[in-house]
Amino acid sequence: MGIVMISCPETQRAISTDIRVDRATFHSTPVFFSSTFCPLCRVKHEWFAKDAWVCDSGLADCDPSCESQVA
Repeated sequence: MGIVMISCPETQRAISTDIRVDRATFHSTPVFFSSTFCPLCRVKHEWFAKDAWVCDSGLADCDPSCESQVA
């Protein structure tokens, strides 16, 4: 199981969505829209699944290079 991550549009840093899922399940879900509160800039960011990725390592290592972003 990993954590679905998005990139904060203000800081460009990875933030957790608090959604736990394995990569195969995430890649097989239909496109969806969601929002996540950002602890970095303290606003709610809206995002599409295609802009997120699953990170299986520790949060400190969860940048977009952790996994190719879902297309």
